[in-house]
Amino acid sequence: MQHNLNENIKKYRKEMNLTQADLAEAFGITEGAVSKWESGNTVPDISILMDLADFFDISVDTLLGYSISSKSIDSITDKLKKLLDEGEYDEAISVAEKAVVRYPGNFKILYKCAHTYEMVMPYRKAKECSKKAVELYEASLRYLSQNDDPEISEFSIRMRIAYAKLWDDADKALMDFEALNYMGISDVQIARIFMNKGKVEEALDKYTKTMVRTIIQDLDLAAGMYIALICTNKNKAFVEASELMDWYMAIIDATSNGKISYLTKLKTVVLVLKALSLSCLKEYDLMRECIDKAYAIAVEFDKKPSNDFNGKIKFWHSSMDYNTSVYDEVGNSAVDGIGNLIDEIMHSPNEKAVKKMEPAKKYWESIRSLF
Repeated sequence: MQHNLNENIKKYRKEMNLTQADLAEAFGITEGAVSKWESGNTVPDISILMDLADFFDISVDTLLGYSISSKSIDSITDKLKKLLDEGEYDEAISVAEKAVVRYPGNFKILYKCAHTYEMVMPYRKAKECSKKAVELYEASLRYLSQNDDPEISEFSIRMRIAYAKLWDDADKALMDFEALNYMGISDVQIARIFMNKGKVEEALDKYTKTMVRTIIQDLDLAAGMYIALICTNKNKAFVEASELMDWYMAIIDATSNGKISYLTKLKTVVLVLKALSLSCLKEYDLMRECIDKAYAIAVEFDKKPSNDFNGKIKFWHSSMDYNTSVYDEVGNSAVDGIGNLIDEIMHSPNEKAVKKMEPAKKYWESIRSLF
């Protein structure tokens, strides 16, 4: 443990390309006062120390020359987690209060203490805990450069701030969520705020939009995972790939109201993918059954194509459609889309798996040649 306050003030001042006069002006003091700090003749009082540390974007301990032990920091954060898990909320708050005083410029401490207040909000004085959580999360942003957790970012912290504000000021929380609503990520939280305000129609509109987006995202998830499983060229994976398509088919069937919609085309995609996995398993009868069904559905879709959702699925409560967010990779015609999809999957990097899918491709080509 070292004490190099005077040297550190000079070091961090020079790193910012500031003269003693510049630093003095920034803090409303004389140049002589800064000179005395750097010569070691005097030291700043505690309030100025904290402002200096904040100005240099470092912790007070770093400014003073203390080496902060990561073990000590981890010990505090581990204790906070344990206390929260055990429901010892008052003790957790007490530990957090002391930790913030001791390490006011440490990102991990500020973030974990903010999280502690956020977790305690439902069980203690919600508004007070909300204000404290917001204050500490905002403070942690100043030291974000210290963060080494890839799951924590400025965006995730600002989302946590918006959530914490819900317990104190719903209007401010709504403004934050709307500002952070990239690709609809905040729609559910916004819908909940609308509900709390008695704005049921607005809430249902947001929930509808989220449902449609989730259906599309689930297909991306299922298709991506499906291809990864096929590429392993293992029978167990082929079975799982087929079951994955059954899972997504259940989502389609549970959401469809029987009308032709974009879900109809998605169903042909799912049936084709299932057929390809069945081909890998040499379940040729079931494979042909899936392709026949996909073709029949595609023909019906192409008679009166409809790439929207508006009023054509269950649980629809919106005055507008959201099909503009749909990127269709298979083409406008559902029948042509089947062939395009098979060709695309046949370019899998695993040649052995591709060979196992050839019977499905040949069967599809035999059907297409008849029409």
